[in-house]
Amino acid sequence: MAKPRTLPRPDASIAAPAPQPLTPAAMAGLWTLRFGPFGCRDDETHGGVLHVEGNRMAGGDGQLIFHGQFAIDGPTTLAASLQVVRHGFGSDYRGVFGTLAPLFRLDVAAEAITPDLFEGRIGRTAGPDVRVVMRRLDPITERSRIV
Repeated sequence: MAKPRTLPRPDASIAAPAPQPLTPAAMAGLWTLRFGPFGCRDDETHGGVLHVEGNRMAGGDGQLIFHGQFAIDGPTTLAASLQVVRHGFGSDYRGVFGTLAPLFRLDVAAEAITPDLFEGRIGRTAGPDVRVVMRRLDPITERSRIV
């Protein structure tokens, strides 16, 4: 029986590439957004779209409209403060943010997994934080700029 081949061990360790610092310009584009309690199934999350340009975000889903500003905190962390306007009261919406108020504010902190994928949390004053995932759907184009 032949002896299994082994690869030679390199003398120098291979370092993971350093994360590339983010900029608001690099964030520009159309993103999908999924949010729900940590540990919930995908079909128990809510979702929508998010348009990012400059230091502004705006988007929504079938129940909420959200808009506000964001900043890059550290090389790969996004921090946002969003004003939320409820425009629907459908029976499928479970009040994931712990309020049924027509207007409220959300604070978001997310870490870049890749330049096109962020995962993080939405802080809540009552109850545990909510998980959020942002995926880039399309980069910004002249046609899609916020006016």
